[in-house]
Amino acid sequence: MQRYTVISADCHAGATDSQGGFTDYVEPGYRDRLREHTAEQRRRFNESLDKLFDPEFMAEQDGTEAAVEGGRSGAYDADRRIIELEADGIVADVIFPDGTQDNTTPFDASSGPGAKDADWELQAVGAWAYNRWLADFCALHPGRHAGIAVITIHDVDETVRQITWAKEHGLRGVLLPAGVGTLPFYNDPRYEPLWAVSAELGLPLHTHVGSAVPDYGDLPGANVLFAMESPFFSHRPFWFLLWGGVFENHPDLRMVFAEQGADWVPDTLQMMDNMYERMFRHEQRRLKSRPSDYWLRQCAVQTSFFRPSEGELRHRVGIDNMLWGSDYPHYEGCWPNSRKVIHEALHGAPEPEIRAILSENAARLYGFDLGELDRIAAGVGPTTAEI
Repeated sequence: MQRYTVISADCHAGATDSQGGFTDYVEPGYRDRLREHTAEQRRRFNESLDKLFDPEFMAEQDGTEAAVEGGRSGAYDADRRIIELEADGIVADVIFPDGTQDNTTPFDASSGPGAKDADWELQAVGAWAYNRWLADFCALHPGRHAGIAVITIHDVDETVRQITWAKEHGLRGVLLPAGVGTLPFYNDPRYEPLWAVSAELGLPLHTHVGSAVPDYGDLPGANVLFAMESPFFSHRPFWFLLWGGVFENHPDLRMVFAEQGADWVPDTLQMMDNMYERMFRHEQRRLKSRPSDYWLRQCAVQTSFFRPSEGELRHRVGIDNMLWGSDYPHYEGCWPNSRKVIHEALHGAPEPEIRAILSENAARLYGFDLGELDRIAAGVGPTTAEI
């Protein structure tokens, strides 16, 4: 029986208080402050969760055996994680920070310099702590995880050290803050060392939905507005890097837009190509290719809420530019119903295209050993008949 190898290009993990959290990964002088900050994070999270999702929706997502048995423990229990991923037909994953109640990145390190009440010094401490924890976590199951390092950008020399350390310790990419706060935009030359080291070391840049959004306050519709506008702010670095010449100057640089859907890509590229070819033709002296050409050469989009309409757009987005993710262990994503979601989005597509989106593109981008993963998928992956 033929099966598909499935790599989830969007999953989440983080330490939990029940196992000491990130305390052991933070320098001793910061540990009391981390405990205080974590308690405040938990309080804020509990307040926001009650407002963010409809309880009936959450109950619907939580009603399967995989979720009931393990809860969200796979966010920090590496062995449980493998069991639940395989039960969902997944053999490897790309790991982003978790950002939930017990697993939030220390000192809001992944929220970027523009986050409310952000302390840049503490965010750097938190980034180092999270990355050390993540490297250890990924090493528990070699070849099955691609960890995405958190970086800070207020001190670019420090940023380069963080990225270099990530490469040396087996992490596979870096999470670029989607927003810059009061710092210069990403078309500023100050960031040149960041682009250069990422390209040189082969670590793709990522933005992930949920960061860089403004504070919507406690007003009518605030949480829905947050959910609606989060993808836009996560897309935004794309056009700053493109028009800023970063992709032109660093053809080996790769960038991934995670958990943002794919339906925004075709119209955005069409608009940008029109600007390049008609309205701003003088840009052709700086940029040698159309925006859509840079996209096809250097970018990818990952969708964790894979709708059939997005599957239909795969040729306009680029077969080789699409990644799939389950959003494990977040119930609002595809997990633990990934087979069903993939079937609804890709049923009837040619098998080579399905394999590209489900595993081959991610394996190429993150350096997974596809042959080894194919061996594991032979026992747990969805069958071709299921998809």
